Order: sequence, then C-alpha cells, then structure tokens
Amino acid sequence: MKNRYRYSDSEDYYDMAFEWIKQKNPDKAEDCLKRAISLNPNFVFAYITLSALYAKSRKYHEAISILKNASKIDPCFDRLYYLMAKYSYKESDYKNSLKYMEQAIEYNPLVLYLRSREIIIKKYRSQRR
Repeated sequence: MKNRYRYSDSEDYYDMAFEWIKQKNPDKAEDCLKRAISLNPNFVFAYITLSALYAKSRKYHEAISILKNASKIDPCFDRLYYLMAKYSYKESDYKNSLKYMEQAIEYNPLVLYLRSREIIIKKYRSQRR
C-alpha cells in the first residue's frame, strides 16, 4: 500500500514538472522530475522528460547519463537508445551516436531509426577523414 502512495506522489510530481515547464521554469521542473524518480525509480518516462529538459539546455552529457539509467530499468525500450543517439549526435560524438542507434534498431527497426543511422554514418565517416 505504501508503494502505491509513493507512485501516486511520483505521478503528481511528474505532472507538476510539466506545469513548471509550461511556465518556463526548468529548475523547478528538474526538481520535480528528480523527486518523481526518487519516489518511483522505475518511472522511465520521468527519466525521458528529465533528459529532454537537460537537452533543451544543451546539457547533452547529463541527458545521456539519465537515459542510461533508464535503460537499466527497461533495457528493451528502443526510444531510450534513439534519444541517446540523438543527444550524442548533437555533441558530435558520432561513434557513440551510431552505437546507440544500432541498439535502437536492434529492438525496433523503424524507418526513422534506419534513416537516422545513415545520417550518423555519413557524419562519422567524414569526421574520421
């Protein structure tokens, strides 16, 4: 019963984070998301939202780190790897971007992922020259 209340509180903090995001207050949104995760460490969408918040501030390394934690909870969730690939790409880390995209494709070969992989491969090859 106690966990159900913790999970309910976690969802409330998650909802509050969106309100803070709407009000353009990323610091308070970050606090709410971290609280949501602490109350329910398996709340993968809170991790995703927190990573997006970091990415919006160009804190790509932090965003990737958060997503890595989420991937330990749900290692087959392809979207996590896609986002890690996307943020690695924005950091110009094409090697890791390609690695994460391959993992996303392994779990779900969406056309978006396949096309994204081609773009990453081109950038990675041009960087190595």
